Amino acid sequence: MKAKNLLFVIIRILLVAALVGAIVYFIFLQKPESNVPFSTVKAKVEATIKSEGMSESTSRFFKKYYNQNAEEYDGVLLYAPNSNMDADEVLLVKTKSTEQAESLMEIIETRQQTKENTFEGYAPEQYALCQNYILDQQGSYILFVVSANADETDAAFKAAVAGN
Repeated sequence: MKAKNLLFVIIRILLVAALVGAIVYFIFLQKPESNVPFSTVKAKVEATIKSEGMSESTSRFFKKYYNQNAEEYDGVLLYAPNSNMDADEVLLVKTKSTEQAESLMEIIETRQQTKENTFEGYAPEQYALCQNYILDQQGSYILFVVSANADETDAAFKAAVAGN
C-alpha cells in the first residue's frame, strides 16, 4: 500500500514540475508576435543603414542569395553590397509563421557562413565584418546585419518592433 502512495506522490510531483516548466516557457521564453506594420519597422531600420557601398536589392537578389521567394513573406527588405569585394548586407523579413521563421533563420545562418568562408582567405576587414554579424529574431521579424554599424541597426530594429 505504501509503495502505491509513493508512486502517486512521484507522479504528482512530475506533473507539477511539467506544468511549471510549460508556464515558464510560454510566459518568459516564447518570443511575442509584433503587431507593428512592416513599413514602420522598415523605415526605422533603413534610417540606420549607411548606404555607401550598398543599395536596396530586388526580390531577384533575395532569391539568388537565400533561395527564397519574397512573395512568400509578409515583407522583405534587402540591402546588398554594390561590389563583390564588400561583405556589408542588411536583411529584414517579416515572416508569416513560426515555422517559416525557424526555416529562414537556418537559411540565413548558412548564408552567413558562406559569406565568412568567401572572405576568410583574402579580405581580413571584410572577414571581420562577417564574424561580427547580428542575427536577431523578434516575434515574426528577423534582422540579419553584416555592417560596421550593426549594433545601431539592431537597436533601431528592436525599438521599432517593440512599437517605440
